[in-house]
Amino acid sequence: MTGMNAIGSGDLKPIEYSPNPVASTKAYERYKSLYRSNDPRHKALVKRANDEFRAKAYTGTIHTDSALANISLQYGNGAYIGEMLMPRVDVGDGNLSGIYYVHDKRSRLAYPDDELGARGSPNELNQAVSTATYSCKWYGYKEYVDQMTISAQDAPLNALADATQNLAEAIAFRRELRIATVMTTTGNYSGNTVALAAGARWDVAGGDPIGAIQAARSAIWSGRGPGKLVGFTSLDVANVLMRHAAFLDIFKYNSSGLVPISAVANWLGLDEIVVSEARKDTANTGQTASYSRIWPTNFFGIVRVATSPSIRNAAFGYTFHAGPPSTAQWFDQTLGPKGGYYARNAVCEDHKVVAGDAGYLITTVIG
Repeated sequence: MTGMNAIGSGDLKPIEYSPNPVASTKAYERYKSLYRSNDPRHKALVKRANDEFRAKAYTGTIHTDSALANISLQYGNGAYIGEMLMPRVDVGDGNLSGIYYVHDKRSRLAYPDDELGARGSPNELNQAVSTATYSCKWYGYKEYVDQMTISAQDAPLNALADATQNLAEAIAFRRELRIATVMTTTGNYSGNTVALAAGARWDVAGGDPIGAIQAARSAIWSGRGPGKLVGFTSLDVANVLMRHAAFLDIFKYNSSGLVPISAVANWLGLDEIVVSEARKDTANTGQTASYSRIWPTNFFGIVRVATSPSIRNAAFGYTFHAGPPSTAQWFDQTLGPKGGYYARNAVCEDHKVVAGDAGYLITTVIG
């Protein structure tokens, strides 16, 4: 072929991407000339170039992993029930401590003779009013996010937003721990508590949850203001109740399957039963995680919960809250190569039992 023998092996190069369109076109034309040649040497060179090109194509990096912007993994805790049992009462920003009035129980439960003669003098009544105190404490956290992390993050990551959300979650978690301790301490119930004997527990033959809960309900004191009776228990106990023969026997006339916990509440005269499912890690930092429930396993309680703050009312307890959460974000340029942001969240509160006999706690309810 005329001119083909003049093409040397040095002209045989695989076509590669070049930002220069002129260079890329010249390389392609040289390659095309060799490909059309009948010279065996040129055909061998074309084959070798193709083999090298394929080897580079399949052994090199042909895909770079990128982060999905519409999915990521993060576990969430079970629902917190603490403030459903000790609802929040705002005492005003900065009022870390104070008093509230307590009306004597007996003043509404016993009265002298009210019979009045024509010239008699009515018996005089007296009401005893005392005070009780609350004392709020500050609880809070801060978290740091460096500027380099913020600059390098890809969607869906938002390190500063994640830090802010994590602070709120941490405070809610610690609040749940505090309220769980208050609600499952027998000494907070003014004597309204019982520990079931082994033969009376609800997961053995002869156990009578209906009788035990009715007895507890009848011992609870009430108030004049708005409120509701709320049962609270662990997931383990709730599962026992939902499959207990006594409730299944009632339920079978209406439906089939396990008994919903809402039906158990209704039959027992409770407004609702809330079930604790939240978990905690009890291992020390650096050790293998050890998970358990935040609330103890073996209890069933009932409390009268105020549905709104009111005077002359009786409810088991409140979470006194001194103003809204204190939140802030600020930049600290002295840390790291480019500085970073701090986020802070703090609350001021007190979990206070105000009427222990407006509740009842049953312990060791299952084996």
